[in-house]
Amino acid sequence: MPEAIATTKRKFYKALESLNNPPATRPSEPAAKRVRRSISTTSTASRTAPTTKAPNTEDAVFRKPPNFSPWSHETFLARLKTYSNVSLWYPKPEAISEVEWAKRGWVCVGVSTVACKGGCEKRVVVSLDLERSSAADVEGGGTDEANCGADEGLDAENESLLETALVARYQSLIVDGHSATCPWRQAGCKDDIHHLQVVRPPIWQPELKNRYHSLRGLDGAIRDVNMTTLPHDSASCLPPEKMLMDLPAEVLGENDQTSKDAARALEVALHGWRGSHDSGNDLLQCDACFQRIGLWMYQPGYRQSHARSGESEDDDSATLDLLELHRDHCPWRNSETQKASGTLSGLNASQILHRVVSTYAREQRRKSDELQKPAQQGGVEEQDEEADLEAPLSPAPSREEVEKQDKERESKLKRLKSLFSIKRRPAARSAVIAKSH
Repeated sequence: MPEAIATTKRKFYKALESLNNPPATRPSEPAAKRVRRSISTTSTASRTAPTTKAPNTEDAVFRKPPNFSPWSHETFLARLKTYSNVSLWYPKPEAISEVEWAKRGWVCVGVSTVACKGGCEKRVVVSLDLERSSAADVEGGGTDEANCGADEGLDAENESLLETALVARYQSLIVDGHSATCPWRQAGCKDDIHHLQVVRPPIWQPELKNRYHSLRGLDGAIRDVNMTTLPHDSASCLPPEKMLMDLPAEVLGENDQTSKDAARALEVALHGWRGSHDSGNDLLQCDACFQRIGLWMYQPGYRQSHARSGESEDDDSATLDLLELHRDHCPWRNSETQKASGTLSGLNASQILHRVVSTYAREQRRKSDELQKPAQQGGVEEQDEEADLEAPLSPAPSREEVEKQDKERESKLKRLKSLFSIKRRPAARSAVIAKSH
């Protein structure tokens, strides 16, 4: 009984307090429910929405392949580009060239120094200097191959044998320089990783268009330059002037393609070069071997004005050889690097592209001629019909001529009937002959 009285008192005082200080919400509602009612509809929608991560704009962008991607032509070129700085890397023998190092995941990080960035982080100093070669080692725990052979090489008398020994040592380090757990030690890029796609129209057309337009911005720099190009054989390769006449306007993206500057720009673009600017200088640049050529060195009068006194002038030095100025390993120049197959075997990328574009231009010309023939024939037929309509009508025949034509037709019909008529024997004669039998 006392407990019931105490409970009643608590309820009484609680009701009295609520009358004196009315709450914002009903006291019987749970706290969580009161909060839920106080928020806006937008907040409610966000609360009830599924807890999925909002799409990130960076995730939508094409993600770069991982470090170990021997199948990727893009990452191979990215590694090869690190060797393009002549102050860091100078040409090496073919067996240990920058192409071979890039195929196994190495990038150039310093003067004659390569590293497996993003992989095992090993480093190799690639130096053919005989005095420094003994110090070349793989950082982070060198291999035996890096240390062996150096003293023997230094003791050799023949310098060519020393270089051969060094090349053989570095050739083994291309693979063995990686750590034992590095995937680049197990596998590298295929031999045809540097192959350029210059046959399929969806690939060569936009790339040729981009190079062509970049070179149109250098018309003044290439207009008077002496150039050495591939031979233009009418049987396989058309001259650029002929290509411009036969190619559709949408291939190169402009309608005025008959000028000399346009032909020059197309010629240079067919050899794999694009135009660029650096510090106010006009350059030719290759995106396959990353060679850069300053056009100011090939302008008329450059050699004469800068030649030293008493120095003979060489006219050939001022000629821009669009093929030979690529690096030795460049597929635009080197057919072994391009590794074409089938009927294109043994050709470099420049030769293949010239043939492909020439064939495409001839095909477009043939289609254009076929479309023009029906239109020309239709015009001739319309002219004939107009001539028939314009010809004077012959006068109507007279009555005598009509009767004469009718008599001639009747005589012809009689002659025809006589040819098909059958003579029958008399009936009496036929009966006598029958009785005698």
